Amino acid sequence: MPSHSDLKDRLMRIVRTINQTCLEGQGFDKLAPLFHEDVVMAQPGLAARAKGRELCLKSYEDACSQMTFEKLDASDEQIDVFGSTAVLAYKYNCAWQFKGSRFEDDGHEILVFVREDDDWKVAWRTLVPGTRQTQMCPVEEEKARANAGMDIRRICLDLMAATPACYLTTIDADGFPLTTAMNNLRYAKDYPSLVPLYEEAENKFLVYITTNMPSAKMARLRANPKVSVYFCDPGQIVGFTLSGQIEIVTDQALKDRIWQEGWTMYYPDGPHGSEYGILRLAPKLVRGWCRNQPFEIRITNPS
Repeated sequence: MPSHSDLKDRLMRIVRTINQTCLEGQGFDKLAPLFHEDVVMAQPGLAARAKGRELCLKSYEDACSQMTFEKLDASDEQIDVFGSTAVLAYKYNCAWQFKGSRFEDDGHEILVFVREDDDWKVAWRTLVPGTRQTQMCPVEEEKARANAGMDIRRICLDLMAATPACYLTTIDADGFPLTTAMNNLRYAKDYPSLVPLYEEAENKFLVYITTNMPSAKMARLRANPKVSVYFCDPGQIVGFTLSGQIEIVTDQALKDRIWQEGWTMYYPDGPHGSEYGILRLAPKLVRGWCRNQPFEIRITNPS
């Protein structure tokens, strides 16, 4: 078993190898043995994360292909060891060029290493930026926005598949909104046969709603098809609205596919009866609140 000091030197050699590769801007494939296959790289503030060795190495390579480091110094190393796990923190001081502008930063990099046989590998990593960075590096800022956007999109889609109800808002003749709780046909537990229907859709936020065609709600929709559908999970403080124009589905094959056993209690004449109706919303905009901040997703393929 190496001494505390020897292990710190060993882990810092790994850090310096990674940093030297970043300075040179090439050879990132050679770093693969230094990382655990399920390594996680968390963005500053833990706003987003990338998981997996291949994705993390590509993240290093993509960033360093757009920026040129002038220096990347390490000092004040600290290490804590817990059996086959070690936590290393050190102070970094760096400067780089990006699109003709110069950036500087100091702060701390925190890495978690795990031991595999006689090797120590990076399993988790994040940065704690210091006080000199007046703005985030544009490369990292763009990546953070993209990763956070994908993360929020996934949270929304998972919520749509996990909640039994959604809330449809229509507009009445006097211009006032009316909201109705509806069965959520994206709820995978109750409607497993419909999961492939949504997976096949180009618009991943597509919503189908079943309704009684002679209802007052349908009269409002015929007069004004602009609607919103709301999903929420109060426990996670996540909620979002899908906005767009709703359509009445006339394709009988699609109505037959959506039909569920037991629905004759609502529609006695079955899937071919005049009372059974299916509505389709292909939203153009998703707007909501997640992780203590608002978000907006514009759908590029709303059809």
